[in-house]
Order: sequence, then structure tokens, then C-alpha cells
Amino acid sequence: MLKERVITAAVLLLVFTLLLGFAPTSVFALVLAFVVAAAAWEWSRLCGVTHEHAQTGFAVVVSALTLIVLHTPLVDSAVGWPLLVGLLFWLSVLVQFYLKPVLASVTQTNIAWLCVGLLVLPIAALAMQHLRSYAPGASSWLLLYALAVVWVMDIGAYFAGRKFGKRKLALLISPGKSWEGVYGGLVSAALLFLVVILFASLPAGSAFKLFVATVFSAAFSVVGDLFESRLKRAADMKDSSQLLPGHGGVLDRIDGVIAALPIFAFFWVWM
Repeated sequence: MLKERVITAAVLLLVFTLLLGFAPTSVFALVLAFVVAAAAWEWSRLCGVTHEHAQTGFAVVVSALTLIVLHTPLVDSAVGWPLLVGLLFWLSVLVQFYLKPVLASVTQTNIAWLCVGLLVLPIAALAMQHLRSYAPGASSWLLLYALAVVWVMDIGAYFAGRKFGKRKLALLISPGKSWEGVYGGLVSAALLFLVVILFASLPAGSAFKLFVATVFSAAFSVVGDLFESRLKRAADMKDSSQLLPGHGGVLDRIDGVIAALPIFAFFWVWM
């Protein structure tokens, strides 16, 4: 199991690094659409879609919508609106956690949650493409930093939670997560920000908005993680799929990214 995890992680990291650094914008868009298709296929299964053709059809529709969005030229003012929709949705998820932490078991296709996937997956892809190619100061490094915030938050939360975790964050959704883990993850993300501020050359006046984008995207990466855990519990699934040997599904690896990247891009564009 560990060997599979290491090999899969190494291959994914190598491929991602090459694409991030060298792929033209059009090729990167195709890759994003492919990842979205895999995530959408898994999403349909979590929403109670059992017919294979329907699962594939949903993946194709979401992937096609993603390609349309990524190939529609949008200035920052226009991109800000779908990112705002993403922000408002993920804020609403916090309310959902409070009002109804546990979803009813999925016994038939949940159209509402399918529509959510049709919304949030293309918005996440749009945020990634915009940070890499179109936003003010856009670059592969900016996108890599935004992703690193999610990764560092996850790693910091894991180790802080194991060492100090006592108060449960969302017992009914993900019993292993604690408030102490969240605090540890936020401290780790803040340290990443400090390292970048000290050693990277940033555009003038961008330090504050980078800090705000870092803190909020780090926090909402946890929301994305909990959101997928909530869906999996309702669908009675441990993993979203077994597409990635040793790691589970694509959604299991990008659940935090789906929530965090639109939040990061929102603050980067709107501030």
C-alpha cells in the first residue's frame, strides 16, 4: 500500500511539474478538463448515479463546460463574478454544516448535488487557469503557491492534530479532524507566506492581498475536505474511487483544492 502511494505520488508530481512549467495555456486547459472529467465521474457516483453511461455522460458534460469556460476570454472584472459565486457557495457550506451536518443516505440520484458539481468543478478549473495565465502577476509560480497553501495546510493540520488534537472539529462528518489541527495548519500556511515574502520578488503592493488570500484559502481547504467527507458518508463510500492506486480517487486528492483555489483567486482578483 505504501509503495503504491509513493509511486503514484511521484508520478503525479513529475507530470504536474512538467505541465505547470512548460505546457502552453491550451494544453494546460485540456489537462484541467481531463482532471475535472475524472472528478465529475466520481462526483456522480457520490450523488447516487449508478448507471455507467450516466456517470460517463455527466463527466463529459462537466468537462465540456470546463473547456468552454477556460476558452472564453474573460477580463478580471468578468472572472471575478464566477469566483464570487464560488465564494458564496463555500460560505453557504459552512451554514449547511451547522444546520445539517449529516446528509441523508443516498438512495437515488440527487439532482441538486449533481448541479453543485456542475458549478464548483469548472469554477475551480477557471481559478487555476486564471492564476497561471491571466490574473495580475499570473504565473506558474503563483498557481504553485496557491496549491502549496492547500498542501501545507493539510500537512500542518495532520501533524498538529496527531500531536495536540483534543477538540473535535466536525465529529459527525470527519471524527479525525480537530480544531488544534486547523490551527496548526493555519500556522504552517502563515509560515509559507513569510518564506515567500522574505525570499520571493512580489509585485508592488501585493503582499497584503497575498496574505488575505493565503489565510482564507487555507481555511476553506478544510471546508472542501469536510464537504467531500460529508458526501462520501451519505453515499457510504470510504473513497470516491480507486483511480489513483494507494490514494483513492481524484476527488480525495483535490477536495481541498476545489474550495481553496476559487477563494484564493477571488481575493487576488478583487483586492
